[in-house]
Amino acid sequence: MRPYLRYSIRLKLTLATLAPLVTAVVLFWVIGALALYLGIQDLSFFDLRSRIHIIFSLILLFVTLIGVLISAWLGSSLARPIKAVEEGARLLAIGEHIPDIVVGGHDEISIMAEEFNIMKHRLIEREEEILALNRTLEEKVEERTAQLDEKNQWLLLAQQELARAERLVGIGILASGVAHEINNPLAIIRGNAELLEMSERLNETDQKEVETIIRSVGRVEHIVSNLLTFARTKKKIISSFRMEQLLDEILSQIEHQIPLHNYMIHRAYDEAGCSLEGDENQLRQVFTNLITNGLQAMENGGELTVSTLFDRQNDSCSVSISDSGNGMSAEVLERLFTPFFTTKSRGTGLGLAVSYGIVKDHGGEISVRSELAQGSVFVVTLPARQTTATKE
Repeated sequence: MRPYLRYSIRLKLTLATLAPLVTAVVLFWVIGALALYLGIQDLSFFDLRSRIHIIFSLILLFVTLIGVLISAWLGSSLARPIKAVEEGARLLAIGEHIPDIVVGGHDEISIMAEEFNIMKHRLIEREEEILALNRTLEEKVEERTAQLDEKNQWLLLAQQELARAERLVGIGILASGVAHEINNPLAIIRGNAELLEMSERLNETDQKEVETIIRSVGRVEHIVSNLLTFARTKKKIISSFRMEQLLDEILSQIEHQIPLHNYMIHRAYDEAGCSLEGDENQLRQVFTNLITNGLQAMENGGELTVSTLFDRQNDSCSVSISDSGNGMSAEVLERLFTPFFTTKSRGTGLGLAVSYGIVKDHGGEISVRSELAQGSVFVVTLPARQTTATKE
């Protein structure tokens, strides 16, 4: 800042004070000169004194008027920029955006106005930075909240899977023990029944009864086999096969069990095909069970869609089996894979539980989507390659 600017306001105040005095001196000088020029010296003393009193009264009145006007003008020129800065500070304090304060001149007030404008711009920049930080913070909070909700959902699903796995392990151990205990007397019953069947002393009625016993024993053996599969006592025999070929074989063989003339079967296979590793016989049991359940869910006929999708990124194969049946309620879905739970009048409740165990044993996932009167969709996702842990 230039040195003379420091004294500009003091100079204006001094001028405002000295203006009347300077004006009076000048007027006295002018009037005195006029008096000498007009010959005031020829007047008498009393007339001269009267005229001097009148002249001085007029001079004082005129000087006072001029001094007041000059003082008012100088005061206004000093107060106007100060009021502008004061009003700007008041508006800025309540958060309003104001234009820059423009003060003419080069004195301290104009410099103060310039500094005020710089301060205002800095405050606006800081406010914008704070708002940007707040928006970023809100976005991060929303992102973290969404991630936390997702983690909570995963945790809840993991807890449900863990509880289900614990129940399945306990039931599996019980089922394994029961299956082994049943196998011994069952083998004796089958052996004796076959001996009776070969006997020539049986009449036709007894022969039919023996055949009924053998068929019942076969059904019990099938149930025991499912119990052993559910208990995972069977070792996997890993081989490579194509999923589409396996599904075609199941669909061609299942016609011998369920007439398909009332059903429309749609095949929506991946063009590239799904080639994977696994126990083909066990997986055949899984998809046979799912396809059979889908057909049985449509008592009066309907549409069954079997589709495959190969995920190259995750190196996995997904098989979807959807039906146009009556669907299932939320309560049924919650207990669907529980052992011995069934909605069929002649079901054992082991089919889906066994399928669930086989899929999990292969390192895969099985899920279901269903709504009442909207049908059901079962999705089985299996890894294309079996790791060492799943092969053992």
